[in-house]
Amino acid sequence: MNTIADLKQQPVAEHKLDLGRFVFYKNISISEVSEGTHVTFEKVADMLRIAENVYGNDTPFVYISNRIHSYSIDPLGYYEAIKLFPNLKAYAIVSQNNRRRTLAVLEKLFMKKPIRVFDDLEKAYEWAAQIIERTA
Repeated sequence: MNTIADLKQQPVAEHKLDLGRFVFYKNISISEVSEGTHVTFEKVADMLRIAENVYGNDTPFVYISNRIHSYSIDPLGYYEAIKLFPNLKAYAIVSQNNRRRTLAVLEKLFMKKPIRVFDDLEKAYEWAAQIIERTA
């Protein structure tokens, strides 16, 4: 499975937190959450502050969750996080694990943004770039 390191683009910012690795490109943010983490709204607070510093409320961006590790998510946190970013245009999930890909479909119920599931990070990045291009 591809990792952020496999992408040839130059990031604007990169942060390694307890929660995982977060890389911010001009209009695309990619996360790789640490193994065994239970992701809650409270645990993503630092990452959300960083994203707000990078994108503010005006710069359109797409979030890509590159799920190379196994972890759990509290989907209720989506509501709170989405409210903070009116400029979030879409959400992509990258996973090669069939069970996690099936669970990702359930996440669509909690998001009011376009969501796509991919098995390849580069394809997700290309899709995100197209979304940004259409919103420009």
